[in-house]
Amino acid sequence: MKFIGLDIGTTSITGLIYDLERKKVVCTVTDESGTGVPEHKEEWERLQDPEAICQQIERIVGKLILAEGEVSGIGLTGQMHGIVYTDNMGQHVNPLYTWQDGRAGLPIDGGSSYAQKLSETTGYSVPPGYGLATHYYNIQNGLVPAAAVSFCTIADYAALRLTGSRSPLIDPTQAAGIGCYSFDAGGFDYAAIERGGIHTGLLPKVVPSGTLIGTTPSGIPVYCSLGDNQASFLGSVPVPDESVLLNMGTGSQLSVLLPNAEYQLAGMEVRPFPGGGRLVVGAALSGGKSYALLEHFFRELITAYTGEAPGKLYSFMEQLLSYEETAGKELTVNTQFLGTRTNPEVRGSIGKISLDNFTPAHLAHGFLQGMIDELYAFYTILNSSTGSAYKYAIGSGNALRASAVLCAKAQSTFKLPLAFSHSPEEAAVGAALYAAVGAGGVESFTEAGKYITLGLPADPKIRS
Repeated sequence: MKFIGLDIGTTSITGLIYDLERKKVVCTVTDESGTGVPEHKEEWERLQDPEAICQQIERIVGKLILAEGEVSGIGLTGQMHGIVYTDNMGQHVNPLYTWQDGRAGLPIDGGSSYAQKLSETTGYSVPPGYGLATHYYNIQNGLVPAAAVSFCTIADYAALRLTGSRSPLIDPTQAAGIGCYSFDAGGFDYAAIERGGIHTGLLPKVVPSGTLIGTTPSGIPVYCSLGDNQASFLGSVPVPDESVLLNMGTGSQLSVLLPNAEYQLAGMEVRPFPGGGRLVVGAALSGGKSYALLEHFFRELITAYTGEAPGKLYSFMEQLLSYEETAGKELTVNTQFLGTRTNPEVRGSIGKISLDNFTPAHLAHGFLQGMIDELYAFYTILNSSTGSAYKYAIGSGNALRASAVLCAKAQSTFKLPLAFSHSPEEAAVGAALYAAVGAGGVESFTEAGKYITLGLPADPKIRS
């Protein structure tokens, strides 16, 4: 059986076909033409065009079907937390407010931020960028479209459009990403949301993971989407109880799967996982954007000196990493350039600068180590609180795959062997496997790992 997996990222969209029998991707299409970002009127706005995204998805699905023929289903994932409002015909009535949108981090009445006030009144942590925090800001400022009857994530909106449905349906993984999710209820805590001053009528209906949404005009089943973090885990970790997932993309996350229980882990989030269990996540907002920030700095410096703008400088930065020995004289880089989920006002820093280490090479090493250190801080919290022991680190995300130095720093810091899936598009693979479970092609979400193969290490248990 073959299934399509779609990953609607922040900067690109990828679709692929996964062959269960061969345990491999047989066709991939990536659209990096952008996601139709409108002009931002405010510095804190992060908006995208849902129509442009849906048109890209339709083109990608068409190319995949043309290349491989019959498929048994379509699964979707994509950037979490953001929302798009829909009308009674299932059409969007506003831009997509992405997970990076900062409106809920603004102060309300000169005091606490909108997100802080909503968190205090509901009793749930609802950081800026989460759909309910964004919606709360829009309510308070009269920005909710008059025609809106519901809202949902961009991945669930894409499912709506692929099937011609009118009312969005979301699974628990996406509901938790919007905010005020109750594990006991298996959905939104409506009473808490009402206490926060939000009418719950616009909330999308929460359905079990793997629920069939409908079919495309050609009859292909489409399943409700799942969060990209859960999709990456599902699509890259064959032995969940012995592995920690390190994802480094536009943002970055450390993720582990724990049994159903109550966990209080400072600065970390506990998210539902398809089929049961709790995915404990430490999310760093800057992630791969930290290294992009340094690349931009070097590019501006070269432009100012030469009068000509160079191309991308990542290959040049790779050369810098091998130019000089940095052991024993490192500078330190705190890469919290976009703040944190719990403190959006905190910012990054560069420290321990000396006469010997303030060089481009040391900066490059420092930025990469800072990216790993931010994730390792979550790992330390996890181990001290749960006593869990892991045998493997599974890597995912383009930023990690593209840098051997970053991988080496991850292995050295975590003191675990680092393995990668044979497919670099882990989230899209997870979406395909998710659809396979929904269609009955895979027995359960816990069995999905049997269909994943890894390159390293050589342990046959983890290679499957």
